[in-house]
Amino acid sequence: MKAKLARFARAGGGTALIAMAARVSGQLAMVAVTLVATRHLGPADFGVFAIAGALAMLARTMLYTGPFEYLLKAPANGHAGTASACLAAVIAVAAGWTMLLVLLGLAAPLLFQGSGVSEVLLALAPSVLLAALAAFAEAAMLRSGAVRRYYAITVVAEVESGLAAILLLLAGWGLWALVAQIYVRTALLIFALGGLGPRFVFARPALGEVGAVLRWSASRFGSVFVGFLANYSGDLVLGVVVSPAAAGLYRASNRMVTALADMFVQPAGMLALTTLAAHRARGEGGARPGAWLRLTALFAVLGWPALAVLALFADRLVPLALGPAWAAAGTVVAVFCLARMAALVTAVASAALVVADRQGRVLMVQTAAAAATAALTVLAAPLGGMDGAMGAALAATLVAVLAAAALGRMALRRDEHAALAEAARLVLLPLAGAFGAAFLADRLANMSTPLLALAVPLGCAAAGWLVAALPVTPALRRAAALLAEAPKAA
Repeated sequence: MKAKLARFARAGGGTALIAMAARVSGQLAMVAVTLVATRHLGPADFGVFAIAGALAMLARTMLYTGPFEYLLKAPANGHAGTASACLAAVIAVAAGWTMLLVLLGLAAPLLFQGSGVSEVLLALAPSVLLAALAAFAEAAMLRSGAVRRYYAITVVAEVESGLAAILLLLAGWGLWALVAQIYVRTALLIFALGGLGPRFVFARPALGEVGAVLRWSASRFGSVFVGFLANYSGDLVLGVVVSPAAAGLYRASNRMVTALADMFVQPAGMLALTTLAAHRARGEGGARPGAWLRLTALFAVLGWPALAVLALFADRLVPLALGPAWAAAGTVVAVFCLARMAALVTAVASAALVVADRQGRVLMVQTAAAAATAALTVLAAPLGGMDGAMGAALAATLVAVLAAAALGRMALRRDEHAALAEAARLVLLPLAGAFGAAFLADRLANMSTPLLALAVPLGCAAAGWLVAALPVTPALRRAAALLAEAPKAA
């Protein structure tokens, strides 16, 4: 039994590392494209793509919820038309968003200042239909249990599309290089996932079954929309009630933290959804007690210490990364670290609730969070320093922590309190080890070189984490084993 658990732990741990490596590759590709783009595009072009890209991103994100999740958790021996119904549903959603983006593109000259948004938005609209095929292929591969293959394909797609964008920027394509990057990535995903993924026997979908999928998905679409508003309401409110400079400081700080946090948060949510849905698909009615808590702890053991150390040294790391002009963002970055720690709980708890068909509660919390973020930003921005960015960051972080607590409480079952205590012990010891070692090294070391003054405490943080993680290694192996032992649903 111990040998079997060890095999599962190794397999599950490898899956988690591959998932995080995939996110790292995506972040590195994004940074590389950004560095090249800043030398070939002006601020106006960035603004045009930011507006059009955000709307297209919202449309594409809609394709990775609803029918996507419905297919993941559908019974393995379910009706043959389920896959066809999910495919038809996701294409219908994509078609609706494509038409909406076309209408927004035609109306863009009346809605947005300047020119260029209309052309880019119209060019991006058809990518949503292609993204529907990619989303279905991703759901099918995850449902089959080929999680490692899925993340390997996403790494290739991110890197190759990033290289394509860089080459086109160097060739003088300008703004259209970023548009082409989206199409290249989508096409690579369609061909790779479709060619290497499982085969389905499609049947003509019944309208009633397609309708059932869409009705189940309605609250999930609402969750994505209000989540989008929650993520961008701080920027929008600051830009309206304070200044564009405050909005820029706020967004730059948020992106810096997100670049680190997404290495843990996105894989945690995706793998939790896949693992828990696999248990549901084989007819267990849900995962074993405490499964979502152990999955949260598995990623928090790695992510929370990294975010805590970033918060500790943010005032020195930010000027080195972004330049002296962004030194004021250090404190804002430290505040956002707490928000992203809460986001990890939100991602896994939401997955657990969706698999349990309680997605309506997720929508309720996210709607309240979006409204509260906007309202508190209006109230707190004038009270905070740095032109309002600090007040807005504190408001967003407070809402993020409360939302995570609410979703965690909803996902927690009566028989999971022992698992909650175990997860807390699993996370807190490595967190304290890494943060404590970094704090003491920073206070005791007296380095005249700025880089060395950072390198020594960071090295001590890594050593402290390793020492503190040793006592909880058995619990970590049990958590990692969940990723490998979930049965394939197809």
